[in-house]
Amino acid sequence: MTSLGLSRGPAAAVLTLAAGLIGCSSGSEDEVQAPLAAAPSSATVAGPAPVLASATTIDDVDAAAGTWSTTWEACFEPLPGEEDLERWEVRTLTSEGTSPQIERLDDECIALQIAQGIGTEPEGDPARLAALSDAARLAYQVRGARADRSVTPWSEPVVVGSAG
Repeated sequence: MTSLGLSRGPAAAVLTLAAGLIGCSSGSEDEVQAPLAAAPSSATVAGPAPVLASATTIDDVDAAAGTWSTTWEACFEPLPGEEDLERWEVRTLTSEGTSPQIERLDDECIALQIAQGIGTEPEGDPARLAALSDAARLAYQVRGARADRSVTPWSEPVVVGSAG
């Protein structure tokens, strides 16, 4: 899984989250795809929207370095009969609206590092709590794209930091 490093402070975290999205992958950093142009208005929307399979928040503590990070991961799955998807695409939603930029995912998961800090106890860290609160202002939607250039409808929005 690749992860995104965040800048200092909660406000910077939200800006960084909105600007950077990285799909889960067992590969290297080089696999992150460039942004895609939005699907042409003539793209055929067909089939059911993908559904959320899981959403978790994971704390990773590096005791030797005295640091911690919190990563949120959301994974989606197609409904039965939609296994012919060629790729996954994702877009960001904020209080200002839906981003026109569509990113390509390496697989069906979104993974974001939403907080990081110094120490070995992330649970009670006020900066972590502030970063998690700020991250919850963002949501993502995914859709599947097929080889015939048709796409599924967008999934329901999933709020960053949510569990499911």
